[in-house]
Amino acid sequence: MRKSHIISVLLSICGTSMIVLALIIIGLTDKDSFISYSSSDQILTTSMKYLSSTTIQEVSMTSPPETTLSITEATQGDPITMMTIDEIAEKLNRYLGKDLLAGKGGLIASYCVSLQVDPFVATAIMLHETGCGGSKGCSKLTRTCYNVAGQKGRPNCMGAYKGYSSIDEGIRGAINNLHKNYYSMGYNTVERIGPKYAESNTWVSKINGYVYKLKS
Repeated sequence: MRKSHIISVLLSICGTSMIVLALIIIGLTDKDSFISYSSSDQILTTSMKYLSSTTIQEVSMTSPPETTLSITEATQGDPITMMTIDEIAEKLNRYLGKDLLAGKGGLIASYCVSLQVDPFVATAIMLHETGCGGSKGCSKLTRTCYNVAGQKGRPNCMGAYKGYSSIDEGIRGAINNLHKNYYSMGYNTVERIGPKYAESNTWVSKINGYVYKLKS
């Protein structure tokens, strides 16, 4: 009788131990599952954030920097507008006349964009200095020296004025001058360029008149 009682007690202890062990295993399994789920959820969340970030970056690059330019409406104080090179060229070509500057809007726009020079300001200066947009056509200086901006320097042509070998070279030379001696030094509006570029007190207002016309 005593022996059977001992066996019963031992079986009872074993049974209890198995139950406790089973509960511990179940608890650990649930805990592991919870940890596993939390980790997966965190990874998923991180992945979604990365995907969102990538998508935003891709969308922001839909307009290549080489084909667009931010142009400040310096004369009117308007907000910055985004225009393509083709759109700028179309506006410029309307007023470049039928002489040497005719159809050069694309060259002016693309070269100005590459040097971060406002193409409307550059074209306004060319129209003013050459007279190419008027009824009389381009000046003698422009026809003889392909000088489109009234620049002085070497090689000399017609006195102290700078000469170029072609109209395209003259256009690039004028824009290079604006970039090097004006825009890169902070002279990036007509009002800032004027006192350094010309002696005339009416130069700024005349250039602004051309700029307004070109942008309209």
